[in-house]
Amino acid sequence: MFRKLRVTRFSTLYSNYSIKVELDTSLKDKFESKEYKPRKHPGTTRVKIAALPPDIVKAIKIVLDDSGARSMHQDSIKLSNYLRSRLLPPEEGDIDQKAAKIHDKISKKAYSKIGDNLTEDELNQLNKQVQSKVFNVLKANVYRWGNISYDKATCLQYLMSRSAPEYAVLVRILDEIRMKYPDYKPRSFFDFGSGLGTGTWAVNNYWNGDIFEYFCVDTSPHMHDLARLLLCQGKDNVTMPLKGYFQRQFLPASTDLKYNIVLSAFSLFELPSMRARLETIQKLWKKTEDFLIIVEQGSNAGFQIVNEAREFVLNLSKGKNNGYAFSPCPNDNVCPRYLELKTPCNFIMKYESLPYPSKSDVFAELFSYVILRKGVRPSDDPQWPRIVRAPIVRSGHTICRLCTKQGELQEIIFSKSKFDQTTYRCARSSNWGDLLPVK
Repeated sequence: MFRKLRVTRFSTLYSNYSIKVELDTSLKDKFESKEYKPRKHPGTTRVKIAALPPDIVKAIKIVLDDSGARSMHQDSIKLSNYLRSRLLPPEEGDIDQKAAKIHDKISKKAYSKIGDNLTEDELNQLNKQVQSKVFNVLKANVYRWGNISYDKATCLQYLMSRSAPEYAVLVRILDEIRMKYPDYKPRSFFDFGSGLGTGTWAVNNYWNGDIFEYFCVDTSPHMHDLARLLLCQGKDNVTMPLKGYFQRQFLPASTDLKYNIVLSAFSLFELPSMRARLETIQKLWKKTEDFLIIVEQGSNAGFQIVNEAREFVLNLSKGKNNGYAFSPCPNDNVCPRYLELKTPCNFIMKYESLPYPSKSDVFAELFSYVILRKGVRPSDDPQWPRIVRAPIVRSGHTICRLCTKQGELQEIIFSKSKFDQTTYRCARSSNWGDLLPVK
């Protein structure tokens, strides 16, 4: 029933040898009994579009109206665009290397135009001109990174533009855990770079009443004040509804206390170097009891941060059997997207924008993420391939680009003539970010 299939030749970025693909045999009976349908096979993402909780929307409107924030709408859009386009800070020595190359190029050109009979003053003057040109070229071409100072106005702008997409992304990611382990009930939650509290809103969407400790870390006291205010219906005189809710400006030095879910969402860009980021990841991993979740923008830079965290943790765990990639990766190998492509491993999430100052609309957010789980990968983990780009649906066939458990990228043509109806319809019904239940 299952035959060999062709892999497309028009992309050299994916493996182009013939392989055999078949529906996971453990699901055959469930499809035949109609317990599963191809349109809603067990690998599909359940959260297609997300909107902020109504009580949070109400609190946000109260806070923004009380702050006279309507005039900040355009500034909030500029802030959001800036956050999406940020690059990583230059590493130590990078600027010196660039300066040396630029200096060699400019000095050779400058000295080639003059004779050898220069006075000492003329030589000094020429050197100053070269140094000035080098500085100007560096200024124009080197990315000037800086962390963002979240004062009260910036926090309100962030609230207007980033609360809806960040909440939607986190709900989508946390559903990966809920879908695979519906009976899982975390007791504690640690949020690094907690900001507005979108992480708290998202975990409460699934485990409200199960979590008894929320530990939120953010360097901005204005963010902390705003997060508390939003949980208290946007009013100063309302008692905090969450028991065991704590806020701190810095990571605790002790690693004795562990938390079921540890989250770092859209926060690591604020750290000045790779070393600082990896030191933070190591501390967060030590605080993790079950799941460590890293989320960043779906840009090349955001993916680089997520991938370096993934590689660092998996290398720490190598040989010790104390961690594996839970999602989105079906393997613990070096990321093939990072090795072979110039485009990031990212996914897309639709969300309803904040209905302020105008009506809500539907937008899409690109994000990169990894969920790392403590312990050994279960022996019954099917490790289905992940669809890493939007499937190309054509008449009679569908092209799926997959990341496989072997740590390879495969581009597969699922044609109506080559596959059984169930496998073909599963592939045809799948979307970017879904798992495809095939072997």
